[in-house]
Amino acid sequence: MKPVELPSLLERLFGADRYAFQFGMHRAGGDWFDPAGSDPAALEERARLLRESPETCRVWAPGSEEVFAEAASLFTGFEAGASDPESLSRLSSIWEPDFVLLRRADDGDFRLVGGAVCFPSSWDVREKVGMDVTSIHGVVPGLNAALGARIRTFLGRLPSEGVFERENWGLAAHGERNAHPELGRPRLGAHSRVDNTWLRLEHQAFRALPSSGGILFVIRLTVHPLSEVLAIPGVCGNLLRQLETMPDEVSVYKGIEPGRASLVDALRCRIGVSGS
Repeated sequence: MKPVELPSLLERLFGADRYAFQFGMHRAGGDWFDPAGSDPAALEERARLLRESPETCRVWAPGSEEVFAEAASLFTGFEAGASDPESLSRLSSIWEPDFVLLRRADDGDFRLVGGAVCFPSSWDVREKVGMDVTSIHGVVPGLNAALGARIRTFLGRLPSEGVFERENWGLAAHGERNAHPELGRPRLGAHSRVDNTWLRLEHQAFRALPSSGGILFVIRLTVHPLSEVLAIPGVCGNLLRQLETMPDEVSVYKGIEPGRASLVDALRCRIGVSGS
């Protein structure tokens, strides 16, 4: 996995004139399937979660076996052994990203059949098992209308070689990796300031698994103190514009709305812009 280059990534995410859902797919650079680049602290936390509460972060449904076996073959030196939940846990314990296994159903849609998600951003992978991608995205206001057809076409035509990647972002009132909804982590609110807010970046990758009719969907999470992010030239004004133009329903979905006014005021003060 290549290191995160924040300035160029944040220009890509925040540089538009106003907030909009971004497809943003591009060919990946670097080797996504080399566990050697994993963060030891993240691996330690993953191993603990998979050991202590696998039921909250690991799912395995009929149809997982062939998809996982093909996914596991991407990792040089990893001996999966049986294609089963324990092998999935072993892979997830040595590789930093979360991942889910998608399999093409008879109707042509891809459905979630397995995976290990230890560091979710306020969602529960158990609720998504058996769902197709369109249904999974259905909870995001406006996403299917804006990008649903393009996403379905992309997944249906994903080349059998190579990796494609994109990024997604959110804000949180804590710096923990694991934001599972059952944990009751702090939420943004009227108290939100730059110094108690974190930027959550999801670095997503897609790899076709043609033999099994599947796709490996990967999410590598990085968490950054907002105060450090805003020290990058241009980011403050760009993020302010994104927050000001974000549709209310999207802001609510992303958990930003309770703290949006406070953060907008803070960003305006930083760049010397008065409110309207």
